[in-house]
Amino acid sequence: MSAHTRLLPQFVAERHAAYLFALAFLGACGLFWWLPSLINRHVLDGFDFVANPILALSVFAAVIFLVGFFLLAPRKPAPPAAAGWELDGCADWGYAFALALALPALVLAVHFLLQRVQVEYGSGEGIPFVHQTVLYTHMFFCLLYLGAKRDALDDRGRLVLVIVLLLLPRLIVSLSWGRFFVAQAIVPVLLLALSRGWLRLNPLLIFNLLLVVALVIFLPAALRGDRIFGDQELVQFFAHGSTLRLFQNNLDFDLTGRCAPILVSLTAKIIPWGALHECTIDLWGQQQLPATLDRLLAYAEIGSTDALVGPGSNYLLELFLFGGLGAIAFGSLLLGWSARWFIHWLSVPSIFAGIWVECLTRTLFAPRSNFGYVFERIPSLLLAILVVAALAYLTHHRRSPLFRRGQPT
Repeated sequence: MSAHTRLLPQFVAERHAAYLFALAFLGACGLFWWLPSLINRHVLDGFDFVANPILALSVFAAVIFLVGFFLLAPRKPAPPAAAGWELDGCADWGYAFALALALPALVLAVHFLLQRVQVEYGSGEGIPFVHQTVLYTHMFFCLLYLGAKRDALDDRGRLVLVIVLLLLPRLIVSLSWGRFFVAQAIVPVLLLALSRGWLRLNPLLIFNLLLVVALVIFLPAALRGDRIFGDQELVQFFAHGSTLRLFQNNLDFDLTGRCAPILVSLTAKIIPWGALHECTIDLWGQQQLPATLDRLLAYAEIGSTDALVGPGSNYLLELFLFGGLGAIAFGSLLLGWSARWFIHWLSVPSIFAGIWVECLTRTLFAPRSNFGYVFERIPSLLLAILVVAALAYLTHHRRSPLFRRGQPT
């Protein structure tokens, strides 16, 4: 069998993942940008707050994203991963910590759900820091195992167990909190499965995925009390979700005395802005938060109250406030290019696969989030992976027959 033939299944799997991701990104743009305008113009009273030039600009940004995604794509399959201590060792450590943190993650998820049973969505306390620490650390180790495992389908029991343990706590939290919390687990698993060839893209899979998307959209909303199934309420549910109106209303947002929001969102996880007392804002009852665009817009809307509400954000607005239409074009191109390369790197086992797949997940939510939000966790996740790799290295060499009592033979 030739090398080209051996690489073909990997290339096909990567291509399927790329196609699905491109469709998912357009679906996210449709849900957060275009669907509300279509409903307002053609289903409701015919009046749309979003002007035609803004809609045209959003379509332009999506097209530029696709240009970066497809035309600047890698032309050759990623080189196959070589067997070694870094893959097997990190996968073993990832599996061990995923099991060890599973019960604490479940307990804290249930505890948070019970705390918010009688609390209206958008009010009360958010997810406590301890809960977030455990849940995100648990997700990190689950994705580390899934990303580094070379022969995952040869050990289907472990594979399924880790996926279930990853999804369940976040699903429980999302029943009373944001849908993104469970989407952060579903999207990585799906992209990993497609890019590695564990799943094949076909009409039945697409139909099942649409069912999952519907459940993620409607189930948490229904359980937290949103009215979505009455007369015209489903239409209203989608009609008010546009972030293009937010973009349009804040083109002249005053940043006098403020740091550029895109620079803050890109560095929020590596620069201690709060300790430096720079580029911060007091909001939601908290002090010295990094002044990202979503927080600046929330402060402009609600002031410094304790209510956990705000208009959200839009990466187009963040880019526009930084450098106008040119920044939107370049940023959209960069976003598409980086997403395609993340999928490329994801197609082979790697200890860094958890980073790429988390960035891809955040890219899908960029139409209602910040540009920097896509990339902000790369430094901290990279540091965590290097720590686990060091543990794997020490474990490997302690067991190696080349070492006896700490001395090489």
